[in-house]
Amino acid sequence: MSNIQYAVCHLQRGSGNDSGMSCRIERKTADGKVYIPDNADKTKTHLNRELIPFPEGVRNRTEAIQYRIDHAGLHRKVGKNQTKAIRIILTGSHEQMMKIVQIGKLDRWTDANLKWLKDTFDEENVVSCVLQMDEKTPHLHATVVPIVTGERKRKSREGEKKYRTQAGPRLSADDVMGRSRLSTYQNTYAEAMREFGLQRGVVGSTAKHQSNGEYYRQQILQFENDIARLTAEVEKANEGRSAILSLFGKGDLAKAKKNLAAKDELIAKLKAQIRKLQEERNAIVQNHKQELTKLKNSYQAEIDKAIKDAEALRKTLNSKDAQIANQSQRIAELDRKANPQRYLLSSGAKLVKVNVPNYNNPSLHIWTRVGNELFDDTKFQIDYDLAQQHLNHCITDEEFVNAVFEPQEQMNQAQADLLGAALILATGGPAQTRVGTGAGSSQSDLPWSDKKNNTRKR
Repeated sequence: MSNIQYAVCHLQRGSGNDSGMSCRIERKTADGKVYIPDNADKTKTHLNRELIPFPEGVRNRTEAIQYRIDHAGLHRKVGKNQTKAIRIILTGSHEQMMKIVQIGKLDRWTDANLKWLKDTFDEENVVSCVLQMDEKTPHLHATVVPIVTGERKRKSREGEKKYRTQAGPRLSADDVMGRSRLSTYQNTYAEAMREFGLQRGVVGSTAKHQSNGEYYRQQILQFENDIARLTAEVEKANEGRSAILSLFGKGDLAKAKKNLAAKDELIAKLKAQIRKLQEERNAIVQNHKQELTKLKNSYQAEIDKAIKDAEALRKTLNSKDAQIANQSQRIAELDRKANPQRYLLSSGAKLVKVNVPNYNNPSLHIWTRVGNELFDDTKFQIDYDLAQQHLNHCITDEEFVNAVFEPQEQMNQAQADLLGAALILATGGPAQTRVGTGAGSSQSDLPWSDKKNNTRKR
């Protein structure tokens, strides 16, 4: 297996306003209902993100395409068959993309992709860019409206009247999707992705993807060409027969009678040729239908088998995931019993929840509980290496919180009073020292209160 990790940049013309793809890309229908395709994991769909903010009043990708066309200052009317949007898929080899996610460089990767899109196609033309995390490999679905400002290129024909082209912006997917431009896109995109361990594919490779629809289309064209050729030959033979028969209406009767036998023989040959050609044409038409049926049945069998195999694999993966989850839970339970100190806050409060919004620029938000009293606190710009240990499950949530928050920062005054009351009951004496993060004063017998007072004095 090759260790080369490739950058993937695939451009495709949209159909009309491309509303059909908006549903699949945005995971919702035009009326806002949730839509999850079969190849997506609905438990991860919430991780998908729209990276381009829409203009005010624009609700979705389809409206964003039309908004750009309406506000581009076009001088020519947009035709019904014109391409209004170009879809661009940006990603890389699966192994490297998963590594980018694991080492926390996904945001940096998306920023680099957005910069390349805006530099290449003009920022105003990039109307949508969706990060999809609910499929096998993380990838971007970018949408570009092909507005260009260069002069329209037309082939000059001899004797053709030249018309003056009006300057200004115009809608032209042909300009954006020109062969030389496509090659340039691949080069510049690979250069932008180099820092992420991704490189360009083989230049000049003849490998091309051919869809089932394209294969069928080529087969049909071949059959239709054969049929057209045979039809033309039949018509030509009929014309020859008509020309021979017309000779009987010209010249004298004696000459016609003299050549009658030869003419009859030639006509018989032409009729036989016509019958043969018609039979051959009918055979090709019938063969065409049979081949199409065979091709469709073959592909349908492959599709059914692929679906069946995928379902079996999904069941196997689900079973393995369940086993892994059970083992992980068992390991956690055993670790909690063997090392209870790793699961206790230094303040004595109970940790309810922790949240680190971004491990690249980490901050920590905690929620703690004492009795029925809930408290939350946040610290910003915490130690990066410490956050990475927590991300990689090297330390527990409680160890992470204890390393970031002092005991007195882990609870509020009411919680401290509750812990103090509990300590009084346990020791039989009143608490005397100060504790808490709120305003005012209180007394507690908690051991870290002196440390807090010393910290305030400093």
